[in-house]
Amino acid sequence: MNAPLEPVVLDADAAAVSPVAPAEIVLSICIPTYNRAHFLEHLFPHLREACATFDFTWEIVVSDNCSPDNTAEVVERFRAEGMPIHYYRQNENKPASNILSVYHRARGKYVVYVADDDLIIPEALADNVRFMMANPELRACYTPWEVWDDLNKVSGGMFYQQSEKEMIFAPGQELDLFGALVKDHIFPEIVIYRADAARSIVTAPRFCYWAFSYLTGVIADGPVALRDVPFYRSVTLTPIVSNRGQAGIDGAMSDWDSYRGGLEYMIFGFLRRNKLVPGADFRTMVRDLADHFVSIRLKVALRLWLARKDYSRAYEIVVRLQHLDPSAFADLQIPENLALLVMAQTVARLANGVAEVERVVVAGVEDGQALGGLFRDAGLERRILVVPPPKAPTEKNLRTSLVFIADESLRQQFVEQGYEPNLIMSEREFGASVLL
Repeated sequence: MNAPLEPVVLDADAAAVSPVAPAEIVLSICIPTYNRAHFLEHLFPHLREACATFDFTWEIVVSDNCSPDNTAEVVERFRAEGMPIHYYRQNENKPASNILSVYHRARGKYVVYVADDDLIIPEALADNVRFMMANPELRACYTPWEVWDDLNKVSGGMFYQQSEKEMIFAPGQELDLFGALVKDHIFPEIVIYRADAARSIVTAPRFCYWAFSYLTGVIADGPVALRDVPFYRSVTLTPIVSNRGQAGIDGAMSDWDSYRGGLEYMIFGFLRRNKLVPGADFRTMVRDLADHFVSIRLKVALRLWLARKDYSRAYEIVVRLQHLDPSAFADLQIPENLALLVMAQTVARLANGVAEVERVVVAGVEDGQALGGLFRDAGLERRILVVPPPKAPTEKNLRTSLVFIADESLRQQFVEQGYEPNLIMSEREFGASVLL
């Protein structure tokens, strides 16, 4: 169990912050954070203005993962201004536990996660909370979310679209829920939990996509709703910093196997709880549905890796997609010269990674300058020169060069000159692993 350990309470006199008794708090806004004081400076005023429109009581719960910055000072300043913030600080950085910490410290009837660098749509959040209050049997309400450019205040659209405005699934309907998730490509990440559902979240999965595994546990004890009333804004560009990574983007580029694991976890839970033994046809159907879901995620990952000009990773994904669905290859938007780009990037990364290589010697190539430019665009470090073969290589030249030859027939002459044999690489060797 990855339950949170030893959070330190810095708001010992919680009543001084909010006179509302725990039993009367309707919504807990849960914010796990680490070293992001500057984002909290932006988020807290947004929440103060947004939550002022609510016709129900609310609190903010912050679990700080032992931040080395001034997070505690920022929180205390907004608390002193009257915001109902309850602050807990871990005794060390515990990435897998901090979200569990913030859920289990919440005191409201309903619990919602908000990342410290994202935003909410207040009227939509209030609408979903009121929906849950009107349907007290619901243990969770899931919605799509908006991709939001907060620098230019422009929407990038919804992360996914669901085909029906509202869908409710009860225990025993897990297979129908599974079908809806796959059909509409739904990611059950943005959710309002009833308190007992949030309390049941006690682990941090690694190999099974957490949103699917959490949903599997939640629906076991009561109905859940999938509702098309988005209340969450996932911020891509922000006025807080000029450039930042996004965990969601990084996950989309690499986590497709965990998505499969999450779907498999859901099916396992459904079968185990209903004491069912799957037949061959059922297993084939589930595998095909999982393949379909994963193939869509792989296509998204392919687009993102190409945007980063990481052609080697993009090629790996192309291979995976061809394995899943060969007929889909024609529809993939990949560069016509991907094989050449992959080869150039392979040369660049090998040269970057071999100790003390200072130059790439190019031999037998019609336009060595153009090839050098391709190596550079593919990531060859600036410290490494791209040069034609020197007439009289020095001992240092021989020791610090990777030789790229266009034809195997050139190899022997470089061996005889004294170049390192295993650093004389032919176009055929670099291209042998690219099967496009």
